[in-house]
Amino acid sequence: MNKKYIIPVVIFSILLLLPFGVQAVADLRGEKRFQPFDIFKDVVYTPIVREKNVAAAADSLDVKWRAAREAIAAGAEAADALEPVTSSLSDLEAAVLSVNTYAELDTSEARYKSLKLADTLLSKLEDEPESFPQADSCIKSLVADLGHVSLWRAFLDVKHYGVWTSRYLRAFENKIDDESAIVLALRPKYQLAVWNLFSDPGEKVVLGAAGDCIGAGCGRDTAAASDRWLFYRQDVEFLVQPSPLDVRSAKLDNPVKAIERFRDQLKAKGVELLVVITPGKPSIYPERLTGKNSDAAGTAAGHENAAAVGDAAGTAAGENAAAVGNAARENAAGLQSHGKKILDSLTRAGFNTVDLYTPLLAAKSRDAAEGPLYLNDDTHWTPRGAEIAADVIAKKVREMVDAGIVKIRGKDEVRYIAADSVADRMGDVGEMSGLNKFNVFKVQKVTGHVVSQQNIKERTEKLPMDTACVAAAKNACKKNDSCFIAQSALCERDTVLYDTTVTPFKDDFRKSEILILGDSFSRIYQTDSPVNAGWIAHFAKNMNARVASIVSDGGASTLVREKLARKASVLKGKKLLIWEFVERDLRFGAEGWKDVNF
Repeated sequence: MNKKYIIPVVIFSILLLLPFGVQAVADLRGEKRFQPFDIFKDVVYTPIVREKNVAAAADSLDVKWRAAREAIAAGAEAADALEPVTSSLSDLEAAVLSVNTYAELDTSEARYKSLKLADTLLSKLEDEPESFPQADSCIKSLVADLGHVSLWRAFLDVKHYGVWTSRYLRAFENKIDDESAIVLALRPKYQLAVWNLFSDPGEKVVLGAAGDCIGAGCGRDTAAASDRWLFYRQDVEFLVQPSPLDVRSAKLDNPVKAIERFRDQLKAKGVELLVVITPGKPSIYPERLTGKNSDAAGTAAGHENAAAVGDAAGTAAGENAAAVGNAARENAAGLQSHGKKILDSLTRAGFNTVDLYTPLLAAKSRDAAEGPLYLNDDTHWTPRGAEIAADVIAKKVREMVDAGIVKIRGKDEVRYIAADSVADRMGDVGEMSGLNKFNVFKVQKVTGHVVSQQNIKERTEKLPMDTACVAAAKNACKKNDSCFIAQSALCERDTVLYDTTVTPFKDDFRKSEILILGDSFSRIYQTDSPVNAGWIAHFAKNMNARVASIVSDGGASTLVREKLARKASVLKGKKLLIWEFVERDLRFGAEGWKDVNF
């Protein structure tokens, strides 16, 4: 080799091996595993260990199922007898679904479908004893299939989910990127430098307008750079990319068909569907994104808006400028976003829907006095926005009840009260930027109204007899005992007392007639701080009715329906299902818009 190439080759080799060497030292010195070893382990060690774990879990399920059958036959409560079976089935699912360190079992696999079927049958067995033979057959089939170590099955799993597959390598690469010692050490400093030099908050974040933000929606006449709002890039991209129903989006799942299929599935079970599409922050506050108020943005020239929104979304360039300009003009008015158009089409097609766009846009006129409807550095609404949504949804449900579309009992033995509670919110978009560790974005204080249940229970209690009444009866009846007994009975007094115990708001799957499926807009303030102050609790308060909910962050398109399918028995006694999801999920929903079987 020519001597002049030796030094460049040595330098290149050191640079090539440096990340691996640093990571190896960091892993060996720390508590985390040595990640590169995962590849070797998942070829040689993991497949056999997993087969043994699956076989052991299947044997445990067999034992628990036999014990449950005997207990039920002896007269035990089905729910108590089946609890160990459900736990064992969950263990079996965990062992089967995790093929190796980085790959999950595909949902199209027969094993996956059999596990989910067993889960569903166990859930309904408590209320439908006649389904026992089907559950028994399903579990026996699972045990027969998985209750032994299969080297052939281990080989096939290595073949289809092993280190040479894209699903494994992509997950491995992402994990290395996320946990790399060099990346973890240098990325925050790099992000801070980019922010300080270029005001770039990162690839997932769009920085809103600064001092040129005008209009009542800004809440003030002027705005400083420190008042900029952060937007989730997917929220912005949803507005400027073609509609999910456009021919250019033909590769995407059709959300309308999935919604129609879900409505028909529910109707077959006697449950009405109410669709709630939540507007994204830029649909309600386009002026916070572009620096133009709604009226100005609605009439400005295409190229001017194309530059504003295109720069924000990172999509406007050259031949796409006109298209983005048109999207900007339409979306600046809020009412013409893709989400609103799809909502209107569902309404015209006869679906039960709730329009949150119109009331939220109208409520912006009171922002200066009451505060904004969405958080500064977060994708989600403020407590004020959530409570407006709860009120609008409750009004729609009452209209459905009055029209005879759905029959709800109405007033229940439970009442609701609300009390103020202040909470600190660190925005999720700010967290995505990676800059919060440097205190670039501020914690925002919000005042929520925490809802509590006030259980109203009536009871009758006897009071001591009126002595004057007894004396009068004794005097009137003289020594006639039967007369005295009859007359003194009239002196008995009862009083009605009410037990008004206050308890925290909670889901009630047994007594509620309304089930809510939702995403993080249903979770915020509900299960995180200040807790029980989200739109679900306020909807229950407005309806004065018990409700139950199933929530999946970012997964309201498909994942939340899969959760429901695994526990389909919760639909028993339900009359109405409210399905809430944010508009961006129409294009970017996790797992798309799959058909889910119940």
